[in-house]
This record gives sequence, C-alpha cells and structure tokens, in this order.
Amino acid sequence: MCCRVAQGSAKDKVKKKVKAKGQAPDVAPRLNLAPTQDALVAVHKSGDKQLEAMRWGLIPPWVKDKSIGAKLANARAETIDEKPSFREPFQRRRCLLPVDGYFEWESRPSGKQPVYYSMCDGDLFCLAGLWETWAAPMQVTEPELPGLELGQAESETLRTFTVITTTPNRLAKRVHDRMPVIVHSDDYDRWLSPESQAADLKPLLQPFDPEPMREHYVTPQMNNPRFESPVCVEPITF
Repeated sequence: MCCRVAQGSAKDKVKKKVKAKGQAPDVAPRLNLAPTQDALVAVHKSGDKQLEAMRWGLIPPWVKDKSIGAKLANARAETIDEKPSFREPFQRRRCLLPVDGYFEWESRPSGKQPVYYSMCDGDLFCLAGLWETWAAPMQVTEPELPGLELGQAESETLRTFTVITTTPNRLAKRVHDRMPVIVHSDDYDRWLSPESQAADLKPLLQPFDPEPMREHYVTPQMNNPRFESPVCVEPITF
C-alpha cells in the first residue's frame, strides 16, 4: 500500500520537476498527505503537462457515495487493466503525483513504526497514478415557502486520483510487500501522453531501482493524518 506521502515542496519546485506549463493551483504543501486530502497532480492537458488540484482516493463516475474514494487510494499494477474502477482511467486518464517521499509502516513490538522513503539526492520524484471525474447525484432544493418556484439543482464535482502500487524493490521489501510505482523522469511524457497505449505502459509499472533511494525511521506522531510538522520527515533513532 501507499497511503501517506510528503508533498512539502513549494509549487514552483513541483512545477519545475514535471516541466508543467501554466499556473499551478493553490494547494497547501503537506508533509503528511493522506487519502481524502488534496494534492498537486500532473496531467496532460491542452498539449502540455499541467498541475491540477485533486483529491486522493479515486471515485468511479458511476458510484453514488463518494466515501468509496478512501478505499481506492491505491490500484494494483498487476490488475490495473482488468478492474472496472481502473481499466478506463489507465487507458485515458493517467497522472503523476510529485512527492518528496512516501511512508510505510514496520511492525515492531511497540507498535507500527513509520518509515520514510526518499531519494538520496533529496530530489522530488513522481508516483504513477490514475485520475477520474465524479459528479454527485443531482439534488433539488425544496422551495422555502409554498408558491415559490422550485429551487436550483445542486451538485458537487470532484477530480480524484489513485496511486499505483507494485511489488517492492530490495529496500522496500524489508518493511512491506508493496511499494508505489515510481516513474523515471525520462518516462513522464510517455506516461501522461494520450497517444500512449496501455499495453505499452505496463512495462513502466515495475519496482524502482533501490540504489538511488534511502529510508529512515520517523516520529510515530505522523501516524495521525492530522499531524503536520517538519518532524514528519526528520530521522529518529532507537
């Protein structure tokens, strides 16, 4: 699984990393970003890469209850072209989630201990994702007083995304049996391009080379998704 990431860099740095065009939306940086929260996500739009604000946790367009998004924060690479929730987005709506790092949890006698994974050079990297647009069922506002015209129809539209996971590399395997798919920077355009065929993209969904990566333990305080502090990513020792 991958259900917590750090996206704490300024949006200008994120924009530069993915070589996005246009103005980046106003999304607050977070070092403890969790499903149901908004993130900066790179998509292909109007012939260029652009950053958009999306909510983490994919909501298929046919569902009525948006709470399902919390259960679809991840999509398994092995079945991504088979599952109804992910099959069409994989073909048409792919995205990148730029991050400073991501978290997994190690089982210890004292409880679940968070471990932070990042790049040795401290650079941002991008996780492979899929996105979708969901519109809430229309609800009609009742007139407040008899004799008034029927009120305006009310609706809610959300853009949501999921992070793709794969089998772990040598580094990640110590803690968990899954890791997020990390896309090489040379493959950003290929991943996002609407011209790319889904079958040709499957080879990208492999474990990332562990050599450029590093891991360290971080404070258990970040187990709480409401906790937000620089200490979320600072190393601790036992």
